[in-house]
Order: sequence, then C-alpha cells, then structure tokens
Amino acid sequence: MKIKINLLPRDNKEEIARASCFRAVLGWEAVIFLIMSAGIVFLFGVNYLLNFNLQLVSEEKNNSSDSAQYETMKYYENKFSEINFKLSKISDIALGQIYWSELFLKLNDTVPDSVEISGLSTKDFSVSLAGKAKTRDDLLLFKGNLSHEVCFENVNLPLSNLVSKEDIVFQIDLEIKEDCVKKK
Repeated sequence: MKIKINLLPRDNKEEIARASCFRAVLGWEAVIFLIMSAGIVFLFGVNYLLNFNLQLVSEEKNNSSDSAQYETMKYYENKFSEINFKLSKISDIALGQIYWSELFLKLNDTVPDSVEISGLSTKDFSVSLAGKAKTRDDLLLFKGNLSHEVCFENVNLPLSNLVSKEDIVFQIDLEIKEDCVKKK
C-alpha cells in the first residue's frame, strides 16, 4: 500500500484541484464538441444522400413520364401515318376516277334537237355513238359540233352513214381527252 503525503499548501491544493477540474471540463467539452461535430457531419452526409436519392427518384419519375409521353406520341404518330397512307390511297383512287358524266354534259351541248342518240359504248377513252338523225345536214351539224368541242378529237363519221338523205342511222367514233373526264 502506498501512502501519499500532501505537503502542499491549501491554496495550491485548491488551485491544483481547480486546474484538474478545468482540464476535466475542457476534456469533456472537447469530447462533446467532437461528438457534436461527428453528428453534424453525419447529418450533412445523410442530407446529401437523401438529396441525391431524391434527385435520382425525380429523374426516374421524369424519365418514366417522358417515356410514357414518348410512347403516347409514338402511338399517335403511327396512327397519323396509317391514316395518311389510307387517305393517299383514297386520293389516288379519286384522281384516277373517270367521270363519264362530263362526257354526257359535253354531248348534251353538242347534240342538235333533230339527232337522237340510242347507244353509247366506251373503251378506255374511245367512244362510239350510235343513233338516228332526221336529215344528212343534221348529222353533219352534229359531227361539226363534235369536231369543234375541245374535249373530243379524232371524230370519225364513216361515209356510208351519209348515203341516205333522211332518217339516217349512224355510228360516230371519237376519242375523248383524258383531262375532260378526270377532275383535278
């Protein structure tokens, strides 16, 4: 066992005790400061990680909503392309459509009252008209009207149709211009 003898004066003893207490308090303050600093650093690290994860989740959400919007836009783009393709097919059919009513309107303007058309046949853009005229002059007038019409060309009236003077049964062959029976 050790025996300690304290030969210091009382003031020094108090001063040593105070210094010892001061060092203990200073040590505890340093420990508490270090613990608080570590806690603050830990909290800042957690805050950084949480913000980083929040940004990742937000970007992923934006990407998924962008992806959904992209898919929607792609769907509608495909639909528009499909509809445009169908419309172009319909337009092609409409452009290739032959409107024979235009031929009838042109014929109506050129046929004199004394000429009667009893038959009409077509092949491509060739037209064959059959009918009856009261006189040869009426038939020649009809042929002249057809020849002067800009939509008709190569009007052919065989001479055999002009043999009779009255009640003439005729057949006229002509070609109609493609532009006249197709609408643009």
